[in-house]
Amino acid sequence: MSDDSLFDDLEQDNNPSFYGNPSILTDPYHITAFKDTTKDAAHHNQHPGGDSSSSNSNAVAKGKQPSISPPPQHSKTFGRNENDYPELVNSTIGLSNKITQLLNAQDLQIEIVNSERLINSSIIVYSIQLVSEKTESKIVVKRRYSEFKSLRDNLIKLFPTSIIPPIPEKHSILSYLLNTINTDNETNIIEMRKRYFKLFLDDIVFDANEELKKCPLVHKFLDPNYELCWYNALNEPPVNIIPNNLLLANPVNPTDQNGLYSLLPIVNGFDISTSKQDNLSNLKKINDELYKLNDQIKLFELKGFDQDLKFNIPDELIAFEQNFHKVISCLSHLNKIDIKTTKEYKGLINVLIDLGGNLNNFSLQIYQQKKHDGEVEDHYQPHNNNNNNYNYNNNNSLSETIEKFGSSMDQSFLNFENFVFNQLIPQWQEPVNQLLQYHQTALNLIKFYKYKIIQFKVLYKLKFNKFQQLINLNNIAEGGPSATNNNHTTSSSFTTAKTDEEEDAVVINSLDHLKELNSPTLNNALKNLSMKKVAKKSSWYGLFGGNNSPRQLNFRLPVDENSRPSTSGSSSGSQQLPTNPTASIRFKLAHLEKELNKINQLIELCNNDMIQLTKAIMNTFNEFLQKLEKKWLIIMVNYLKNGKALFEENLSNWKTFRESFDLAS
Repeated sequence: MSDDSLFDDLEQDNNPSFYGNPSILTDPYHITAFKDTTKDAAHHNQHPGGDSSSSNSNAVAKGKQPSISPPPQHSKTFGRNENDYPELVNSTIGLSNKITQLLNAQDLQIEIVNSERLINSSIIVYSIQLVSEKTESKIVVKRRYSEFKSLRDNLIKLFPTSIIPPIPEKHSILSYLLNTINTDNETNIIEMRKRYFKLFLDDIVFDANEELKKCPLVHKFLDPNYELCWYNALNEPPVNIIPNNLLLANPVNPTDQNGLYSLLPIVNGFDISTSKQDNLSNLKKINDELYKLNDQIKLFELKGFDQDLKFNIPDELIAFEQNFHKVISCLSHLNKIDIKTTKEYKGLINVLIDLGGNLNNFSLQIYQQKKHDGEVEDHYQPHNNNNNNYNYNNNNSLSETIEKFGSSMDQSFLNFENFVFNQLIPQWQEPVNQLLQYHQTALNLIKFYKYKIIQFKVLYKLKFNKFQQLINLNNIAEGGPSATNNNHTTSSSFTTAKTDEEEDAVVINSLDHLKELNSPTLNNALKNLSMKKVAKKSSWYGLFGGNNSPRQLNFRLPVDENSRPSTSGSSSGSQQLPTNPTASIRFKLAHLEKELNKINQLIELCNNDMIQLTKAIMNTFNEFLQKLEKKWLIIMVNYLKNGKALFEENLSNWKTFRESFDLAS
């Protein structure tokens, strides 16, 4: 790919991602090349001594395609030989194998070798180089910041139980405008992003699990064929088979195509790709609420209403969340100290620059002044040569001493500058900030876990609400107290099966045996019942954390239209509920039973998913702590080593100055 046309169509995402060669669009079977070579062969056959092999070799030497037979007009597209498309094979399959070999090479090195701005644009592209000396392979691909971000966002969706390495945060529009005005600041930001992108790619390839390393999306990101059409990679498997909302997917394997996941309720406010503050309750409180939910289910002992909660939140996972918050607080404070320390070091560098420059100017002025004074004394006292030479040499020695003092200041400035910009910032400040982002990503994973629990509770409350309706309809169908009135009263009383007084008496008398359990939660609920705070069955829903009356949830299961009874004599043919109250109740009962059956399937699905999700998150966090310990060790060793080297260089510098000063004196 030539450098001249590299950025011409960078924003055009309609190029075929699999080919990378635009000529395949216009001439997929090389028919044009075939016609050209056919003409050349015919022209060559007119001259004696010509052969087809020399013709093809001349065509290749001139940069043309060798003759390739076009496919038959009516032949099928499958079953062709790879030799029919040598350019396609070499530019895609061969390159894909090359990327796989590079990623598996033990001596692989990943570098961000360059950054450049597009012509007439503010877009910066970063050149990624993968090189291996053993395999003698090298690949260079250019990516923008937005492509790095889209890669990470989609990796989070593909691996929701993994901690994806962070990238630098995107600057606001105001800071971006200010940085474009200040060229030096913009250069620093670009260099900082280059270092962050290298850390990001190193962590994915070398420190992450094998599944992340073998992900097709990672390979496509490093594939030059997808350089001009990254958008196509995001619309190919496995990315395009993941639902937009991860709550509607298998939390451990989002590519699972189980249709039941599409029926799960959506919890508002969820977005796994953002690092916004978690406003949900902590896991300890959520765990207490789950236990309370179990106690409240035992309270009613409804016939047929089983306890479906089969998972629990481990204490270790609760401890992980608490420790992550503590570490984030410490790292945030340390990050502020690092920024302040770096600012003070830069201030010290500026002081050393000014002091060294002033000392050098001062030594030059002394030298020139004493030289001028010596020339004047030589003019008026031509016979006192010995005294004049002594004064001149003495003054020259003072000038040289001040100059060496200034040079020592300059050397100290260079030592501090090298320490700050090549060691302190890239090897201490930025890795510490990266660790902070890592812990925030871990908290996002816990937030995803919390939303899955909320989704389960929504299903559980929905089941309880449907079960209440089923009980009410059964009481009406069996001829309860409210069914003894006329048909009009019976058909309109779908929500109450008994009077409030009768219902309270039945509930209170049937729950006396629960007092023996001596549970604070149960005793509190029994107290509320005895005080008649629960007046009707709709308040049972309130015991699950809702209001006194059940809310209308924005979640409805699909209705089987075939099960709806149709009215006879309808001219329009539309289906309506029968006017007979008994038939209507039977229809509602059948529909509620189907809904409860589907909800039970969803609850069982969520139970299994939560068990698997809990195990996966625990494994992820245990591996995460081991990697963090290794990272901390490397960061601390580098910091101590670089600090020691700085002080040794400065000490050696000032020892050299002292020796020269002693010799001069």
